[in-house]
Amino acid sequence: MLHRMRLLLPLLFGLAVEAYAEADYRSAELKRLVAALHLHADSLHEGADTFYVNGSQVQVHSTGRCVTFVGYCLFPEAMKQANIAPVNVLSFLERYFLQLNYPRPERPRERMMREDRFRIEVGSLAALPTLRGDDAFSCSYDRNRYQATWSRAGRPLLSVSFPAEHELISGENKQESEQNIEGDMSRVQIVNEPAPSASALTPTLQKDYFVRPGGTYLNRLLTSDRYYQRNGSSEYVLIADANHPLETAANLMLSTAARGDYQLKVKQVIYGFRAKHFETPLRNWISYCRQHGCELYFGAESFSGEAIKGTVIAVNAAEGYNHLLFVDIPLAVISSGRGLIEARMHTFIPMHNVKELFGKYRKNRHMQPKIFER
Repeated sequence: MLHRMRLLLPLLFGLAVEAYAEADYRSAELKRLVAALHLHADSLHEGADTFYVNGSQVQVHSTGRCVTFVGYCLFPEAMKQANIAPVNVLSFLERYFLQLNYPRPERPRERMMREDRFRIEVGSLAALPTLRGDDAFSCSYDRNRYQATWSRAGRPLLSVSFPAEHELISGENKQESEQNIEGDMSRVQIVNEPAPSASALTPTLQKDYFVRPGGTYLNRLLTSDRYYQRNGSSEYVLIADANHPLETAANLMLSTAARGDYQLKVKQVIYGFRAKHFETPLRNWISYCRQHGCELYFGAESFSGEAIKGTVIAVNAAEGYNHLLFVDIPLAVISSGRGLIEARMHTFIPMHNVKELFGKYRKNRHMQPKIFER
């Protein structure tokens, strides 16, 4: 990643709005922050740029001409890679503290914190410039709220708490997140899942066939179970054949390691009950969900002999939302190991709304793969 250091000069301030007119932004708030900081377009590069603003380091991330992040530099990169906090929480803190110091005129700091239910539990914002990269940091979660604390020599310097809500943590409203998801899936890095160990698998009544048990969600037949066969080399591989259509459907909707080349033909229901249509590789969708902290569950609702209708739910407990897919998987696609799977997609559904939406479109009558009863 490219890092460049720039010193902001007063002569740049008046050029900000005109210079950034050509840039794209993930959200309106990022565009506002860039203008508020008086950054100049010529100072941006692909990757990450670091600036000094009033004595503090501010980092801007860009992909192409799209600004994807603006925030203080509060955490070393090694800490971000260590996954000591849920996805996006560290970036949220870096961005939100910057927002508090550069609030919207119509939404001053006190109002912003009150409406967002963001609380300073220990210390004050005056502690921010004194924080160091080697300070101890902890992040805990309880009753749908996070608490983040910086300490030095065992003494808390700053502690804040905030709700586990996607719009707050992402800095995007629902409409922006809905629009961004297609591009996010197209850029995701595919990482295949490793083969399971024998100890992680449960034998079935059929010789050489196994289940990797998972959890359930909403319905006991909406599961994250995956199905394996032991081949002649004593390797455990995900089942992918038309003789086991329900098991194959579960595997290909839950794992990037499933054999085959499938495309999702998506009808995404977006804000205002409008529809957005696009296609994406199935592995991109699964990888996107995994990398954003979602747990995936699948249930087959019906099998006509020609197609399987099913439900996929991606659960993000860390940010309090679900994605919901209703899929139609033709048996011909399973037989050939490639083809289109039609999907109706609802994204970023608050946890308390998903049961209602799930029940509206599906009657919760899901099937269990009979040959794998154990």
